[in-house]
Amino acid sequence: MSTRERLRWGWLGFVGLAYAALLLWYGGFGPAIQPAEGRVFLERVKASPSAAGHPEILPVLEAMIARDDGREFYMLNLEQLAAGPAARKADMAYARVVLPALLKHGSMPVYVGRVQGQLIGNNPTAFNRAALVRYRSLRDFLVIFTDPAMSAGVGDKFASLAYTEARATTPVISLLAIQLAAAGLFGGIGFAGWVLLRKK
Repeated sequence: MSTRERLRWGWLGFVGLAYAALLLWYGGFGPAIQPAEGRVFLERVKASPSAAGHPEILPVLEAMIARDDGREFYMLNLEQLAAGPAARKADMAYARVVLPALLKHGSMPVYVGRVQGQLIGNNPTAFNRAALVRYRSLRDFLVIFTDPAMSAGVGDKFASLAYTEARATTPVISLLAIQLAAAGLFGGIGFAGWVLLRKK
């Protein structure tokens, strides 16, 4: 085998390993939280500043832990942003905390958009932003939720919001196939390298 051929096959092997590492990081199919682990998480949640200001969080998380399947889920956030430069500054400060924490645990915002109007319903809250955040698992969510860095950023989060609601959802039908998109991207990169390294 020539040096160029070894380079071509080595390139494909590298791209394949990179794709496998991405799938491992992205996850979404881990083990469910066990009862003892769940109790530890709940104690940590109780001590968090978010739970202190929103006691309704605890029973909801307790129920979610009881039926956890270890798979990914999506948090739907409906937000009414507070007005003024101080609120915008707090929003950016919180983003600088939450984004690294999410990415560290294979989680990420998959959609953020401005609310243009309420077509159906009678909720008087003037939501002006909607965000959908993908979490690799409930375990990852709880690790992020109880991270000291996140706790330190809670003040900025609520300083940026006049009101917010969050709904945890599990996919029933989803066309959000990041794994397939990544397969196409890595496949294209691998093919491009294979062609560029072809024997002349």
